[in-house]
Parts: sequence; C-alpha cells; structure tokens
Amino acid sequence: MSEKSIKQIQNRIIKLLKQKNKPLYLLAKNNCSELSRLVGCWILEKNPNLKISVVKGENVMNIKNKCHDVLLIEYNNQIYLIDPTIWQFFKNKRNILIKKEIKNIRTALITLQDIYRGNWKISEKIRKKKWEQKNEWKKVIKQNIKEL
Repeated sequence: MSEKSIKQIQNRIIKLLKQKNKPLYLLAKNNCSELSRLVGCWILEKNPNLKISVVKGENVMNIKNKCHDVLLIEYNNQIYLIDPTIWQFFKNKRNILIKKEIKNIRTALITLQDIYRGNWKISEKIRKKKWEQKNEWKKVIKQNIKEL
C-alpha cells in the first residue's frame, strides 16, 4: 500500500469524524469497531484483491475490559497494520499506519501487543458482503459523535 493511499484514507476518516469542533482523540473514542470495518470496506473498494482482517485487542493499554479494533491488511506478501482511531490512544499521531511490511500474522499480533498491550487475535475478515452495512456504521459513528 502506498503512503498516498493511506493518507487518502486517513483524510476520509478525519472528514467523517470532524463533525464537531472537538479534538480527534475525543471524536475517535468508541468508534473503533465501526470505523475499522468501514475503512476496510473503503480499502477493498479500491483494491478488491487484498485480504483484510479486523484484529481485536482485549485489555488494551492494560485497562481491564478495554477492547480495540485495528486492521490487518495483506498486500504483496507483506502485512500492514492500520488503526483508523489511533488518536484515542496516541493523541499526537500523524498517521493511521501503525507498521508496514511485517513478515507474518504472528509477528503482526506481537507488534500490536507491544504497542497497545493486551491480547490480540483476528476476529473477522472484511469481505464484499459487509459493504451493505456501511451506512449503518456511519450512522453509529455520527450518533457517537453527537453524544459527545
């Protein structure tokens, strides 16, 4: 995946979140599940041959029962990790790309554990059939932002 395509996705995320004049770290909270799936669909629309999975972390940042979702993207025999709501944990991050060119899934999960703590596992694959849920995810995100 190119830096340019990741930046375009990031800009779409920011545009969706910036419905209220609040910092990104607040707007990103409680939206990781829907945003991860929505972003996975956006990526698949442009690159239908990619393999994209949602990876779920539990007890993230050593907070009991705190869960978080990120994307694992398999591209050219390399793995890319993307966190569409990275700002809720790292306020000053400038890029949703966590790490690129990881050699295998096991190493990717260890990378997530090193960065976010907690326990990580693949929870689902993003497939074309999920696209029909995009509007519902957007509604949930907008509602979460409205409640801030």
